[in-house]
Formats: sequence, structure tokens, C-alpha cells
Amino acid sequence: EGVAAMGTLTMLGVWMLSAVITGITAQHAGQNNVAVLMFHPGLNVDHSGQVCSTWGNFHFNTFDGQFFQLPYACNYILATMCDSIMPDFNIQLRRTYDNDIVTSTFTLWLQENVIKLHNGNITMNEELKTIPSNQQGVRIERSTDYVKIRSSKLGLTVYWDKQNSLWIEINEKYSGQICGLCGDFNDVNLTTQQYGLKWKSDAITETCEQTEIHPEESMCEEYFYIKAFSGCHSLLPVAEFVEACIKDLCQCNSSQADCLCDTLSEYSRQCAHAGGQPQSWRTNALCDKKCPFNLEHSECSRPCQDTCSNQQTSQVCAEHCVDGCFCPSGTVFNDIEKNGCVSVNECPCTHNGNIYQAGESYTRTCQKCKCTNGRWNCVKLDCLGTCSLLGGSHITTYDGKAYTFQGNCYYILSKDKEQTVSGSLAQCGTQTCLTEVQLSIQGTTVSTLKFLSDAHTVNDMNDKLCDRLTIFRPSTFFIIAQTPSFQLTIQMVPIMQVYILVSPEKKGTLNGLCGNFNDIQADDFTTESGQKEGTATTFANIWKARSDCPDVDNLPQYPCNMNMEKEKYAKEWCHILTDTDGVFSPCHAEVNPNNYKDRCVYDTCQCANSEECMCAALSSYAHVCAAKGVLLDGWRNNTCKFSKCEGNMQYSYSQTSCGSTCRSLSGIDYTCKVKHTPVDGCGCAEGTYLNDKDECVSDSSCPCYYNNQVMVPSEVITVNGAKCKNLIKWLCILMHVHFLVTDCKAPMYYFNCSDADPGAKGIECQKSCQTQSPYCISTPCQSGCMCPNGQLVNRHGTCVTEDLCECFHNGLYYQPYETIQENWQLICTTKKCPATCTIFGEGHYKTFDGTRYDFNGDCEYLLAQDYCSNSFTGSFRIITENIPCGTTGTTCSKSIKIFLGVIYRIFDRYLEMLSNKKIPYKIHTVGIYRIIEASNGLVLYWDNKTSLHIRLSPSFQGKVCGLCGNYDGNGKNDFVTRAGEEVVEPLKFGNSWRVFTTCSKAKIVSSPCELRPHRHTWAAKHCNIINEEGVFGLCHNLVSNISRIC
Repeated sequence: EGVAAMGTLTMLGVWMLSAVITGITAQHAGQNNVAVLMFHPGLNVDHSGQVCSTWGNFHFNTFDGQFFQLPYACNYILATMCDSIMPDFNIQLRRTYDNDIVTSTFTLWLQENVIKLHNGNITMNEELKTIPSNQQGVRIERSTDYVKIRSSKLGLTVYWDKQNSLWIEINEKYSGQICGLCGDFNDVNLTTQQYGLKWKSDAITETCEQTEIHPEESMCEEYFYIKAFSGCHSLLPVAEFVEACIKDLCQCNSSQADCLCDTLSEYSRQCAHAGGQPQSWRTNALCDKKCPFNLEHSECSRPCQDTCSNQQTSQVCAEHCVDGCFCPSGTVFNDIEKNGCVSVNECPCTHNGNIYQAGESYTRTCQKCKCTNGRWNCVKLDCLGTCSLLGGSHITTYDGKAYTFQGNCYYILSKDKEQTVSGSLAQCGTQTCLTEVQLSIQGTTVSTLKFLSDAHTVNDMNDKLCDRLTIFRPSTFFIIAQTPSFQLTIQMVPIMQVYILVSPEKKGTLNGLCGNFNDIQADDFTTESGQKEGTATTFANIWKARSDCPDVDNLPQYPCNMNMEKEKYAKEWCHILTDTDGVFSPCHAEVNPNNYKDRCVYDTCQCANSEECMCAALSSYAHVCAAKGVLLDGWRNNTCKFSKCEGNMQYSYSQTSCGSTCRSLSGIDYTCKVKHTPVDGCGCAEGTYLNDKDECVSDSSCPCYYNNQVMVPSEVITVNGAKCKNLIKWLCILMHVHFLVTDCKAPMYYFNCSDADPGAKGIECQKSCQTQSPYCISTPCQSGCMCPNGQLVNRHGTCVTEDLCECFHNGLYYQPYETIQENWQLICTTKKCPATCTIFGEGHYKTFDGTRYDFNGDCEYLLAQDYCSNSFTGSFRIITENIPCGTTGTTCSKSIKIFLGVIYRIFDRYLEMLSNKKIPYKIHTVGIYRIIEASNGLVLYWDNKTSLHIRLSPSFQGKVCGLCGNYDGNGKNDFVTRAGEEVVEPLKFGNSWRVFTTCSKAKIVSSPCELRPHRHTWAAKHCNIINEEGVFGLCHNLVSNISRIC
């Protein structure tokens, strides 16, 4: 292990970390060293030794600073790699001269890509390209008045003025390996004749024509000694530029001022490359440049311009100054409306493709946002918490944590001190089904209400508790039950699914499979004893409501791996959820469809009746969208068509129970007081009402109701005040199961349900060390051996007191009073621990708050920073860029930049350092990882390839932003864009954190296994090692399975 000495950054420090990139020739494949580079955004660093340029009438300036002119209409190699059969790059040019007009064609071979630049147009592999564009690691973008072509993979950048000027910047790693007119980049000069003859690359039968040059007197020298160039004289050989200027005049038939422009402009550019800062030298009569809108021309300003959508671009700009049009000091470019430069407080905002001016606002579910200084300032509104159990196995907690669990027991879904919602999961064929939802209300006795998957309901409520409960059926597909604590929306068609809604007042008071509803997603797998479980399986096993159910093992094999035909069918139909032009697309901005698509494919592959489960998955997305205010009318038109409703009912996408029954005409309709999400299904048409026979009739055909007595129309009766107990039909099920008397091991005793009082509870309510529910999920009484009062049954089947129960954590049992360690430190409920963001493989992310998502773009992206809300006060930034390899664009490495310790303010287009923070850091190697530690609480681990871990101390909690999320403990709100808006789509979120908006946005790409299906089986076979008990067996109960990501 090599440890670097502690260093101190006294100005903006940038660590540029890069690994060996597959495909680089052995001649320049270096070691994986970390280069600690320093730059100051206010200074223009000399890098002229890495620049070769050509301009005007056949002028060249090599990497080693040699000037020459080749007035031939030939094809020349500008730069390529010497002695290489397959060079990384080969850049060529051809110039033609016709009636004082010089036309240039540049051809760039960048590995497998061929780019041609001619007459203002750009083609790549014979395809006309627009700006910006990304393809196979080559980025084409605009930089002020120039086109910038960059390959981070090669370390090569080309600038083109869309006419005759072009310059090439290359990485220092190519020193001594370059051939062509640009020289060999080794400080050894050659003659003009050697350049021309050696690097001519014409066809065999082609003859080059030389342009005649006639010397004449000129005023060239005077122009190079004007005051604007005074800072350049010590940096550049003026005489050689004067000579080039004279040659331009000799070949030019236009006005003298026009003929001077190419070389004067090149002198200004070369001065900037050499670290100088040329001043404004253009006049209305000499090489004048007109700028659009209210932009101003400058000879030397940073090309990274601040815009309304990214007001921090200049803070991370390490590029040298260039000439072009720039915004006046104190303004930014309005890239949203593209109408010039404005002050920051005039910047507009965008939302769902619409432009909002400063001061305008919008309201969406649970949020109100106002446009201020080009950012959305959003205020959270009190909102209901929602937990769902879909497809029998997919649970999403109140705080948004989604997981899959194949249960086989009664489980506590959610509970508070008074009420408990539980569900029965059972194996039904090849899948897991929700067969029952049970609501228990604690009073002097426990009353229960059961909803069965066959659409029947069992009531065990006493009269007093019935007053606290409203139950109704808004459509034939759904039942809604409202209590003081919960609202249950139970879907019955095509399969049973349940949504549990709770008010904001319940935050932090709930437990169960639905989590604790405290806005901290990361602790949703926390048990009542305070232990945090590592996987969904170990967590769910703790919430069994019956002690006689066995624990369930970790997830079985991915069901689509078992049936390729079903997988093809599932992906084809479930794809409609993510189709950007499909019927579900209006909801994409509110609800991310990707998780629903994955569940849809999973369930469709697993179910015996694939279409039934597929339709259930589609309906669940439609229901969640309706809860967000997006009604998806017509989604059943082409799939999951509903054939016909019973009787004279009609199907509707938005059914409600309020005022739709005959009973509602005779008195108060209590269902109208229950606010619920519109649901689909069959119901009565407008103007008709549901009677007690489930028929839709006119109001004149409805009977009258008085104290639960039914009176036919016109009937007059005497009423004795009978009570109403039921709002829907109850089906009471009485079942007695008899067991043979068996011998019980003391202190257990045999409990016989046949000899017990009515309502007695048997072994189904035996309390155990493993079950956490104080309530009993009572099926019909079951006889068997039970422990005496005050004792619990342990996992060995013996009776113990509670203090002698073993503890269960992450799949392991611990003896009473035994202590454990986790994450190399004692478990402590008061100590705040650091958080880690992980990036690995092909764009897989896990944020500081535990949210997993995929995003794979070709730009530089901001991973994390504490300069949030356009603040200039912070201590670090981390930027990364994927480095592709091969012909498929697979990511093989990363380029990483770390900015440490400085505060800036904008001053006359440059960044002036206002104050300086000294942040000590050290770099060392442990195993395969390069580790960078800074004293401000930042630690970075990098494997020199594609895996990166960023650890932040708790002092950064709630202060960071970027692709790693906001580190506020709530993974549900991690997708906050640079503009301050919370979104649901990873693509929109990721694109907002591009470092430079000139880089093109990433687009949705197909799954790699869908693009290359022939590799799917091979990949699944090799990645299955993660699921095997051998190598990774001990991890299965500690971390989530990522074999599908593999």
C-alpha cells in the first residue's frame, strides 16, 4: 500500500482519475496513476504545446510551434499515430483554391468512426449529424462560435470554425508518437519540404496544384503590434505571424482588411492557447464580428457559459479561453427561451415541457412549486401515505421502498396502537396470491372484518365499532373500507390487491410490512425492536402474524428464466406501460412506469393465467395514476378488454359510490364523506341507482328506507326503530376443525376447540418469540398444544418466558443478552453513521438514501456536491464521465474529477476567488481500490474501472445534490433536478445533472439483453453465482440480490 503524504489545496484542486482503457494501443497505455492537477478558473494556462492548428491560406502551426505554409490543393495527413497498423486516430485535410475562395475538407478517423467536416456540415459514418450529438464515445457540440468534437476515450479534441480554421488538442500521453503535418509532438523541428512530401496522401493518379505566391508590401506588422496584443508578444513569435499575414495578402484579391482576418484571428487564438489574454482588437472596418441578441464579442472568455438552466457551469470550467459571443457581466444566457442574456432573477423555468416565467407557480399532488431565479422552490403539502400489495408479492411502503416477497402465511401489513391491517398470502399454483385482507380494531375486545378474494366479507364487528367504520363498493371491481386510522381500497378483479392509505398525522406511529411512514425510506426494514434487516425476506418473516407458519427462504429464481415464450409474451404486452407514445404516457411525468413494467413482466411470467396477472399489473399503474390526478381513459381499448357488465350496469374508468344507490335517496349517504381515488369497474349509469338486488333502476323504482326497513314505493308502515348493522351483504362462515388429542410436552397443554367457549382462540393465536403482533389473526379455532399464559413458544417448539427468547436479525438467531456488531461498529440508536453512494457497471446507481436506478449517459455528470440551489458556498464537487470501449459503447472505465475547497463569485466573465478553504487530503491504495480521503468528511473509493463509492459524513446530511441524491434520509425524493423540481423519471433526473448543457441528452435505450438476446443465457449462467449458497451464501440475508443487474 502506497500512501501519499498529506497535501493542502490552496486553490481549486482537481483530481483527474483515469484507468487503462481497453482498446488503447500498447504504445501509450500507461499505469493507473492518480494525477493531482491544479487549475484556477481565473487563469489561462499555457497548453500551446498540445495544440496544432491550420487556418486561412494553407497555414500550419505544429505541436512544437513551427510555422509553415503549403499552398497545395492536396490531401494531407494532419495528425496520426506513428508506426501503428490500427492507429487510434487519423486526421486529414484537403484545401482547394478557386477565385480567392479557399475551401477545406477535414476528415477525422477516430477508431471505427469517420467524421467529415465540409462547408459547415458534419457527417459521421456518412450520416448527417446535428449539434449536439453523441455516438460511440464521440461528442459533437457547440463551443461559442466553434464546433467541438471530443473523444474522452482517446483524449483528443478538435475545434472547427465551420470554414477553414481547425485546431487539434491532444493528451500529453501521445508525446513522441504523433506523425503528420502537425509534427511529431517531441520538440524536434522539421523542414517544410519534409512535411509536404512525407504526409501527402493523394490518390495514385492525382496531381496537386501549387498556388502562386507573389510577395508585396503590406501593413501586416502594424496590426500585430497594436495595444490589444501587447500581452501576447512575449508568448508568440510575432515575425512568423507577420510572414503568414503577408502571404495571405499576396494570395487575396479582396480588400486588405478581409485578407488579414484569418491570421489575425489565429494569432489571437494562439495567444490564448499560450496562456495570454488578448483584448478586443476588432473594429467595424477590421474583421468585425456581429453577435445575436444582446451578446457581446470577446477575444478571450471562458467557453463554459452560465445559463438559466445551469448557472454553475463556469465554476467547473477547466478549459482555456476562446473568442466568441458571450453574455455581458451579471447576466446568463436564457437557454430555455433562447432569446439572449438576462439577469438571473428573470430566468424562466420549465415543467412537463411548458415554460413558466419568474414568479409563476404550479401545483401537483402533495407539492406546490414557484419559479424563482430559474429554479423551482417547492413546498411540500400534507399528503396521504400509501402502501400497496400488488400481484400477491410486490409491496411498496408508505415511504416508497419497493420490494418483492413470496409469502405463505398471515402477515401484519400495517398497524398502530388501535388498528391492524393484515393479509393472507398463499401459494396458488406457480404464484403467490393475496387471499384475504383482515382489519382488526382494538377495543375492550378485538373486532375483525375480513375481505376474502372470492368477493365475500366476514364481519365480527360489534355495534359500537361499526359506527367507526364505513364500507362500500364503488364499483364491482373494488371495495373501500374507511376507519379512523386507515382507508383500505381492495381490488377484487382480476385478482385481489390492496392499497392502504393513512393520514399525515400517522407519521412515525406505524409498523409492519408497509414500513413506519417517517419519510425515511432507508429504515423501512426496521423491526419493532429497532434492528434493521438486510433483505426483504428476513424483514417480512418477522411480521408473520401466526407462529405456526414456517419462515420463507429468499426469493426463488426469476420466473421468466423458466419459460422463454412467456417472457417474450410478457415483455411485448408489458412494454405498453413504458411506451412514450402509448396510452399510459400521460402519466409518466407523475409515476415512473419502469417498476410497474418490471412487476408486470415478473407476474406475467409467474402466473398460470398470464393475461389475468398482466391485466392486474396494468390496472395497478392506472390506479396509482388516478391517485395522482391522471385519469387514463381508454387504456382497456386494445388490451385487457372488459367484455360485459352484469345486468344493466355499465363499465366506467371513474366510478364512485356517492349518490349512486337507492339508499342514498332516502337519507344521508355516508359514502359521500369518504374521499377516495376514482376506480374502474361496473356501476349504474347516470340517472339510475343500485338497489338491494344489485340492479340499476330509476329513482321512481327505488324502494324507500327507514331505519333499515325497506318499503316498496307508496307503502306506508309503522317503524319500531330497528338498527342498521350492515352496509353491504355479509357472508358469515362458521367452520370447526377438530384435531385428535395428542400428548403435549410440559409445560405445554392440549387445547381442544370443541370443548371451549364460542369465540375461543386456539393454537392459531399462540404467541411466539418470532411473531411481533400483539393481536391474533384468527382463522377458525384450531386445537393443539399451547404454552401457559405468560410464556411464548420459541423456534424449537418449547415454552419460554419473553426474556429468554432468542433475537433474530438478518437471518441469524442470537442468544439472550448476546451483543453483535454491524458495519464494524456497535449498533447504536443515537449515533449517525456516514452514508454511501455507489455507482457501478453500466450506469447502475444507489443513492445516499438507498434508491436504486439506472442511467447511462455519454456526458460529464455531477455526482455529488454541496453547492446546491445555485449556491457559491460549498466545499466539494465530484464529476464523472463514462469511457466507452469496443464497438458496442460498453463502459470500460470512468474519468473522475474532484473539486475541493474554494468559494467563487462572478466577476467580469471570469471567476475570481473570494475566499480560500484549506482542505487536507490523502490518496492511498488498499487492494484493488484507490482511496481519496479529505478532511471535510468526504471519502472516495474507486476500483480503477467502473465501480465508485462516495462516502459522506453525517455533517453533509440534507446539504448535497446531484445524481447521488440529496442525503436527507428520504429516498422517495432523491430525483430532484438541478432546477429544484422533484421528478419520477431517472432519465429526466439524470439529464438535468449534465455538467455542460451543450452535450446532448441521453435517451431511452433498450435492455442490453434485449439488444443481444444471444448473450442472455450465457449471462444468466455466469451471474447465477450470486444466487448460489457457496461463494455468496452468507450475503443473502444481508444485502439485496442484484443478479439481474449482473
